[in-house]
This record gives sequence, structure tokens and C-alpha cells, in this order.
Amino acid sequence: MTQLNPKREPVETIALIPARGGSESIPHKNLLKLGNKSLVAWAIEAAFGAKMVDAVIVSTEDAKIAEEARKYGAIVAPRPAEYATSQSGDAGFFHHCAVWIEEEYGWMPELIVNLYPTSPMRFSEDIDAMITYINESGADGVKSVIPTVDHPYKMWKFSNKKPSVGEAGEMQPFLDTEYRRQYGPDQPRQRVHQMYPVFFQDGQINITRRKFVLRPESLEYDNIWGDNIHGFVLDPRTATDIDCEEDLWHAEKVYKRIAEERGIELE
Repeated sequence: MTQLNPKREPVETIALIPARGGSESIPHKNLLKLGNKSLVAWAIEAAFGAKMVDAVIVSTEDAKIAEEARKYGAIVAPRPAEYATSQSGDAGFFHHCAVWIEEEYGWMPELIVNLYPTSPMRFSEDIDAMITYINESGADGVKSVIPTVDHPYKMWKFSNKKPSVGEAGEMQPFLDTEYRRQYGPDQPRQRVHQMYPVFFQDGQINITRRKFVLRPESLEYDNIWGDNIHGFVLDPRTATDIDCEEDLWHAEKVYKRIAEERGIELE
């Protein structure tokens, strides 16, 4: 598949797709097929489909994933092994990629858009909408979010130690408000969501700025974010984290339904 990559210069916005080969649940999970394409291919095509993305990069340490990424037109940033373990955070591969593309291509993009392959049900138009938003708002970063299912109003923390199964102890409410103290913990879910709208970062699309990735604190604290983070609410049906074959089957059905609603033709 031939793709122009970068699509244009100067490169001001890149899509960074992290796709390591190791996985504790499913080996080479990023190469699993959703429909007729691998998960990493879905991410690459969503990035190329976004009009405001200038270049598409896949960060991987794995030869098979690198081959798949190049097949779909992505540039491969060879991720160092220390940033490709199950315990590795985001800062390592972000920092490496930002430095690598400057050394290799002279690119110093303002924005870095993170697209995890295991959240494949994103749409290019949503990527564009979020890039437009961060440019217009001046936010330090933007995260895609969805209304939370498990509301903190009904969550607890133990006062002392964390009990094991079969043990008990005194609890305190995680969300301690005057309303909750008066009306107690068993309020209807709809009322709780209306009074305390809480959102969950679903990991589909994250956008940060290069300056936060390259600052010294990035690697020290594994933190690539500035203080002023905004949220962009997505259709909660698109939120998924592929971890087994059943997830793939469900994701394909939902994706086709949403694409039909949006008038998007699928291959």
C-alpha cells in the first residue's frame, strides 16, 4: 500500500502509534485481525485518514510489527528494548520518537497524537476534531473521554489496610460530599450521574505537545502532560480495549453499526 508519508511539510502534527510485540495476555496482540485488517493497520489507516495529521509513525521493537507498519505506509521508529516491557510507561517511547524523528528527518512537530492499536474503533473525523480543538483552545493536551460506568459516588476505600478476600474492615466513601453524607450511598445511578458528571479517559485518542514530552521531568516522572488538560467526549460505544477474540467480534459489529450511522463506507 502506497502512502505519502509525510503527507506534507513542515510536519506540525504526527500520529504516534505504539505497538510493542510482547504482551502478557496475547502474543503479538497488535497483529490480531479485526475484520480483514490487523489492529495496527486500523490505527495507521485512521491516522492517514485524518486530514490534520502530517505524518504517521509506529513505535515498535518487533520485526513483524515493523513489517506490517511499513506495508501500510507508516514510518517505523525502532523502539529501544527498555521502553518495550510490560512495565514501560508512555514517556519512554514518546521521548525516543520525538528525538529520533528530529535526528532522522529534522521534524519538530508541535503536536503528538497517540493512537493505541488496541482501541481500534476510532474514526478519522474524531482525530481531526480533537486536533482542531487543541489548536483553537491552546490546551496543553486533550484526552478522549466517555461518561464513566462505575461512578465514584458508589466507591469506597478502607480506613486502614487493604483487606484480602474473606476479610473486612471500616470503610470511608471515596467521594465524600455533603449530599452523600445526608442521603447516603444508595442513590439511583441516573441521579448520581446527573449531579456529579464524571468521565473516564478511554485511551482512544490522546494529544499532547512535544515540549512536555522533551522536558526533563518527562522521563523522571513518566509524565508527558502539561497541567491544562482538556477532555473531548466521544461516543461511548467506540470505547474498547481488545484483549481476547470475543472483544474483536464485538468491536467489528459495533464499528459497522456506527460507521453506517455516520455514512462512512467500509471496505
